[in-house]
Amino acid sequence: MLNIVICDDDIDFREIVEYKVRACLAGFFDTDYNIQKAVSLSRLAEILTDTKVDVLFLDIMVGNENSMNWSINNIRSSYTQIIFMTSFPASAYNISDSNCCYFLLKSKMTDEKIEKALKRALQNGAKRNPDSAIIKSGSINHIISHRDILYLETAQANNILMHLENGKEITIHTSLSKYEAEMPIYFFRCHQSYIVNLNKIATYEPYKLVLSNGAEIPVPPKKYGKIIKQYKAYLLTK
Repeated sequence: MLNIVICDDDIDFREIVEYKVRACLAGFFDTDYNIQKAVSLSRLAEILTDTKVDVLFLDIMVGNENSMNWSINNIRSSYTQIIFMTSFPASAYNISDSNCCYFLLKSKMTDEKIEKALKRALQNGAKRNPDSAIIKSGSINHIISHRDILYLETAQANNILMHLENGKEITIHTSLSKYEAEMPIYFFRCHQSYIVNLNKIATYEPYKLVLSNGAEIPVPPKKYGKIIKQYKAYLLTK
């Protein structure tokens, strides 16, 4: 779940930003998300205390307070990606001291700018969370957790097919070998055409692995004993 907060004391502008963010997520991203809105920095502080916020759209002037100054003292986690917004660029005099992911002028806040800001924020967030990844398939960016991947398999035309626990399938234009190098240690190439999530194996039998959703992944007979031995060794590390 992607948690987004919009903090601005202008109710009309909050609604505009929310509309643009929802439209951008619908058009270019595939992820579950939640949007909260704050009218003041005190309300924002409450949300930050109760929620792990991924992306924060923050007006630089909220009421009579400079939120950039406020964020330096109150948002210490690098996890939250802050997208600052303003109608007055001069108010961003200390931007280099802040945890600024992106800077938006309200007068030029186009759909393209919103998309760029969100992409930057989500990419930064994925770098800080090794379990997260942004997978591009066509024009859509899928935000996933590696833990939700069941397995990957070779598809046609130099593509691979990613199978997720929720039943979704994502086609990625790359090779299995290239993608294998980017995967966490609990992914294992059990076959020339398959990579499995070791945490999703329900059982095994000659010559296949049976996953938690019932999918059966073939294992070459000559490698079966070695692969099962490696799988058992992995279980001992958990």
